[in-house]
Amino acid sequence: MSSGLINIGSKARPAAKKWYRSPKTLRHGVMAFFFLFLLHIAYDHQVKGGGPRGTPSIEAYCPFGGVENLYQFLTTGGFIRRIEPSAMIMFFALLLLTLLFSRGFCGWICPFGSVQEWLGLLGNKIFKKRFNPTGRWDGILRYLKYAVLAGIIVLTWHTGSLVFRNYDPFLAFFHLGRGVEELPWAYAALGVALLGSLYIERFFCKYACPLGALLGIAGKVGLTKVQRDAEGCNECNLCQKKCHAHVDFLSATIIRSAECNQCMDCVVDCPKPNVLSIRGPRLRFSHSVYALMLVAGLLLFVGTSQLAGKWQTKAAAPSYTNAGGRLDPDSIRGWMTLAEISTAYGLPVDQLCRSAGIPGQVPPSARLNTIARDYRVEFEADKVREVVRSFLAGKPVAPPPAPVVGQAAKPGASEEKGETHHKSGDGEQEIKGFMTLNEIALKTGVPKGYVLKSLGLPESTDGRKPVRDWMHEQGKSIQDLRDVVKQYRAGQR
Repeated sequence: MSSGLINIGSKARPAAKKWYRSPKTLRHGVMAFFFLFLLHIAYDHQVKGGGPRGTPSIEAYCPFGGVENLYQFLTTGGFIRRIEPSAMIMFFALLLLTLLFSRGFCGWICPFGSVQEWLGLLGNKIFKKRFNPTGRWDGILRYLKYAVLAGIIVLTWHTGSLVFRNYDPFLAFFHLGRGVEELPWAYAALGVALLGSLYIERFFCKYACPLGALLGIAGKVGLTKVQRDAEGCNECNLCQKKCHAHVDFLSATIIRSAECNQCMDCVVDCPKPNVLSIRGPRLRFSHSVYALMLVAGLLLFVGTSQLAGKWQTKAAAPSYTNAGGRLDPDSIRGWMTLAEISTAYGLPVDQLCRSAGIPGQVPPSARLNTIARDYRVEFEADKVREVVRSFLAGKPVAPPPAPVVGQAAKPGASEEKGETHHKSGDGEQEIKGFMTLNEIALKTGVPKGYVLKSLGLPESTDGRKPVRDWMHEQGKSIQDLRDVVKQYRAGQR
């Protein structure tokens, strides 16, 4: 032991330990605790729904949401859609913990990392070997996660929307099999990540995780590191052979690799006690002390924010008006019920349902985002917004043709009847009020400047704000924006 080094909870390793007293069991116990906690959050959200009276989504607990929202928060003090204050708090807490304990979050807490590691253990049992590649291509592919991080930050900060959400395997996993039609690419990425983890330990973490890339950079200056006693080391290299990241332990006495996630398995696997250990400035920690400090630090940060009244994991009470105090149909959210919308806008619920093509068996207590799934009818919440918009404008809200319950409408049916509805996926109909102008420009290929000029709006209009926040104040509607997109695509420029 180095001169002046203080042991906290560290003892010479006994000859043998029962499995339940193993430091590895402690780590997997901590991993299981956070995994089950988030699984409970995800299940509750899928069953009870979101909104002020529902339960938080897992995105409220994901620190990467704070990374995505950072520019928006620093420049406007606001939040990107689906990002709650709790995500920002989690990000700042994680950043501080990383500066203190390096990448301990990745090795001890991250639920999706835990799933991958457990699948890797299963893969070892199935294939009777560890397939953990090394070499040139492995080294090159590890830089992919930094490219993913850079791309997400640039696009998200520019558009003011969560561009990674549609491809996020973490989000797909905790959707628990629901929303496949909403997140097909995310589920595809999840399949690749899970299958890859059977063969390659922590497959997604190693090659594509943007949060891991960020923490790897910040962790290089973290105060707590795995350190090697060069005098006691016999250079058997067992630590590197067993390390999931193949960290080069023999090249230095302080392991500063961005790939090290502080799992500390190397400390357990080393045949010589105290040659490898986790240390801070003049302190050596045991597994239990390190785990206690890491978990307590996170809980302390969250608890303090709750006491300060800053912790918010779900949407506040609904507001049906815009910034000018006028009733705004674009304030309608998917978690709202038909009865709530009827009361808020003064439109009788039976008239609302008839005009929006909602079958009579759908009760007023039904949430908009559950109608299509629970009653097997072709329906989108935007139809309710259009009906309310016409009602507020004093226009007649004639009922559309009754939808076919339990069967999707045939493609092109509306065109055959001479109706003016766009086909699904036509682009114009995919434009929603919650989208930002930058996001719409990126999605449709229509330049932002062209949109602003066509609508007679100033070039200084903030492209990172949802269009519903300013569209009606400018005397415009979502349909005006859709018409501009259609005009551009038709070549009428």
